[in-house]
Amino acid sequence: MSSLSNHLQLELSDLSVINAKPIYFNYSSVRIYVVGCGGTGSFLVPHLCRLANWFNNAGKQISITLIDFDRIEEKNLYRQNFCQAELGYNKAQALAVRYKAMFPKLKIGAIEDPASAISLDRSTPTVIIGCVDNAAARKSIEELMIEYSGLIAHGFNQIPCWWIDCGNDYTHGQVAIGNWYSVELDDYILEPATCTTLPLPTIQYPELLLQTDEHETLSCAERALLNGQSLNINSQMAIAAGEMVHQLLNSQLKRMQVEVDIFRGSMNSTWISQENIDRTVGRAISVIDAN
Repeated sequence: MSSLSNHLQLELSDLSVINAKPIYFNYSSVRIYVVGCGGTGSFLVPHLCRLANWFNNAGKQISITLIDFDRIEEKNLYRQNFCQAELGYNKAQALAVRYKAMFPKLKIGAIEDPASAISLDRSTPTVIIGCVDNAAARKSIEELMIEYSGLIAHGFNQIPCWWIDCGNDYTHGQVAIGNWYSVELDDYILEPATCTTLPLPTIQYPELLLQTDEHETLSCAERALLNGQSLNINSQMAIAAGEMVHQLLNSQLKRMQVEVDIFRGSMNSTWISQENIDRTVGRAISVIDAN
């Protein structure tokens, strides 16, 4: 999968955490869409199922929909969460069947379609988790979020929808969360106690939509075999994304970005503070102007 993180370093002097605000997401019913069930997605699904099972027992109803058009191949067995017996099956279907058997009360379904075929239930608070490996699929999710945020902006819908995007390469990657399509700083003024709007992941990392990788036409699994991707990076990114979802469902999420480098053994968070949002939007404007 594509990555924007190069050499990550912990910023021990970063005090923005002091002013960080949590995203309010305290709802009794939540629908989670996982778009892409390959490298990161296949490892993320079991984390989400365990979280959903726990929250369901605590009275919060979490339903999960897995979306992927791809089928499991031999090459996927090296760095994805599949086994020999699942070869030939659709990835989303295989994971749904497996974890429905593990958690019988869990509401989990599968859709054998590409990212462009997503259709949201606008009546339920929603989290879209993108685990895709190409710019075109991310663009499809971005277009869906632009439409959704437009409905909210014009008063046609007040049900929140957040997009968490996961991306990684050899030994490093990033997870970002956002819900709003704008490069106007005034659209991201934090409230005194909470955060209601953050720029979309494709605004936080505009490079996600720029296909500059010479291997862009290859799948994540094919690039992994070609380039010697770490055997552990996908599962590490899944853990980072899973914890972000956990904190979001508890209205405790104060991070808008998490960057991971397993070669250096580092993890760096960008906290939801006004200065960090302003800097992120300013960087996006610079990148957009340059292209």
